[in-house]
Amino acid sequence: MAGRKQHFIPQALQRGFGVAKGKKTQVYVFKKGQEPYHSSTEGVAAQRDFYSGPSDEQSLDDKITTYESMVLSPAIVALREAPAGPVDSQVAAAVVVHLSIRSGFVRGSFSAIASEMLDYFSGAMKSNETARALLEVDSLKSESALVKLIEEEILSQFGTIPESGRNALAKLVHFRAREKFPQMFPGLAAMFLQMLSMLLEKIPEMVVSGHSKALDRDMAPALRVERLKAMDWQIVVAESPAHFVLPDCLAVGARTSDFQEMVPYSLLSDDELAGVVMPICSSKVLVGCFGNPEIDVASLNRSFAQCSLDFFISSQVDAQTAEAAQFLGRTVSKYVDSLVKEQAFDAPDRGISDGELSETKSQPQDLVKVPIKFEPTSRKSGKAQATVRNLMNFPELQAGLQIVEAIVITDNVVHSLRERGVTLNDYTAQTVKLGTCHVTEIPDGVSCQLFVTTQAVNMVTKGHQLARAAAALIRHQAGRATYYATVASKIPKEILQRPRPLLEIIGLRTAHLFCSHYFGGRLSGIGRISDEEFSATDDFYSQALASCFQGIGNARLHFIQSRDVDAALLLALGHVEQMLCATANACATTGGEVERWKASKSIEALQAVGLGDWIELFDLDLGRFFDSRESLVGDSDLVLLGSHIERVLWSFGIVLSIPAPEQIWMEVLGDEQLKSTRLMLLA
Repeated sequence: MAGRKQHFIPQALQRGFGVAKGKKTQVYVFKKGQEPYHSSTEGVAAQRDFYSGPSDEQSLDDKITTYESMVLSPAIVALREAPAGPVDSQVAAAVVVHLSIRSGFVRGSFSAIASEMLDYFSGAMKSNETARALLEVDSLKSESALVKLIEEEILSQFGTIPESGRNALAKLVHFRAREKFPQMFPGLAAMFLQMLSMLLEKIPEMVVSGHSKALDRDMAPALRVERLKAMDWQIVVAESPAHFVLPDCLAVGARTSDFQEMVPYSLLSDDELAGVVMPICSSKVLVGCFGNPEIDVASLNRSFAQCSLDFFISSQVDAQTAEAAQFLGRTVSKYVDSLVKEQAFDAPDRGISDGELSETKSQPQDLVKVPIKFEPTSRKSGKAQATVRNLMNFPELQAGLQIVEAIVITDNVVHSLRERGVTLNDYTAQTVKLGTCHVTEIPDGVSCQLFVTTQAVNMVTKGHQLARAAAALIRHQAGRATYYATVASKIPKEILQRPRPLLEIIGLRTAHLFCSHYFGGRLSGIGRISDEEFSATDDFYSQALASCFQGIGNARLHFIQSRDVDAALLLALGHVEQMLCATANACATTGGEVERWKASKSIEALQAVGLGDWIELFDLDLGRFFDSRESLVGDSDLVLLGSHIERVLWSFGIVLSIPAPEQIWMEVLGDEQLKSTRLMLLA
């Protein structure tokens, strides 16, 4: 039976890095944060019952001891005695794999990684925003844990209803989970943090158990051995007085053939490996790679120190070794940090505040000068032109102005648009009469024309009492252009134009519209509005909601009476679009302070139809998209924003489904079902 002091770096290997004194071998141990000390190999890299405790049956340590005596020790001796040059790849591969997998480094590094990750998750669960990201609350992807959970639960509870019904219900439940998350978060966080605390306590035990089971299955896993066996192996000798140290990770690996940026071998997957280095004694290293190694022998000790977790072993104490010891553990720390950073659960930055525009003017050389036109031309005025240029004199607007063909100052926006061949119905004519950003697709993106009213420009020029609001309205259009410029420059055209279901196409188009208004409001430079201004905004928004809600309700009744899907859907979507644009403007006006709406007339109207919680979620989604505008890479946020169309329609008993990608079907709840749905949405 093997003893209870069990070496995770066998003495047979350690002896190659020390000096024999009688029956014992003395080595120097360089430990992180300590002065180097002299010790017999009997007490180095050993721990009581490291592999297994006493047992009447053959233990894991017994198996390892047998493997050492019959396989490992003879192989180490043969490699040490080999001259510089090629060696047997089977022997080299087996030695490297076994020594790496059995080491204490494996346990220590895995424990460190697990602890850091759980600590990071604990930190993420201390804030609503980071917890949402950690739990993928706002992801529509089918692989999202929350989406999977909802779909599985609905299938088990409502398996008999049609698939379209289950899909609609899953979407509704997901939306409600997103809306109610702030209220659910404290209890959820407490439970999650308790679970993480229990896991943290169990990590050492779990790592030891997993490590022991892996070793018990295979002393040298075949797949790892085969990968290394395919390499060309050789012995490289250090020229005296140079020497090699033995890292606690035993072997280091590189992803490139020039052996730059070495990493502990046990932390690399087989596919990543381009080369491996393992010291076998103070004067020799074992090197494996595909082809001829490009290795800097003089820098190896620093790499060995960096790749160690806690310590390395040396045959001597000299200036070069002491210098290498200063880098002990750095690679492992960097590796753990990189794993944590990959999670990217930081809370989103709220970006610029609405008042910052007026404080950060660009220098004249940074400005984009856009042609200014007057309609009719008799209105042309140098003062008016200077007013508009001054209003555009902000860095946040310059990206948008780069895609603007002209700024048109006109007495009648509707007339100017129609003169350019733009078709406007009564609804769209009403929405553009105070100004608009007219967008045109071009081969390499989009271009815009900004239309502002002569009246608004004159108010600013003459210092009218409404000049502040008029200035914000004019800048609003440039802010909308900034949205379109941002999307065109950040999201590849092939992503935006990829084939997608018709409902998603409509959602994306609508999202473009209301997001542009949100950008316009956030970039208008109006700052924090006064209570009086908020009251006026509330009046306007509540009136818009009343009109939109009536229109959506009429669409529902039209469908009930006529079963004309096309007409009812067109009517419903038109009013939802108008409502979402009005809400985006309202959210932008309060600049992320959505709580200002809690005592408003508008929130009463929203609550009456089960949308009271929804506006906070809508504001969150818009704000997150706005704050991430410089790092956009795909359309997932826009698709998420477009899905708010369905959420609004549910509050009016209208459920959309997709029988085929190019079709949208509309179902309408009866009065009692609608009443029950709204009660659920109010819960």
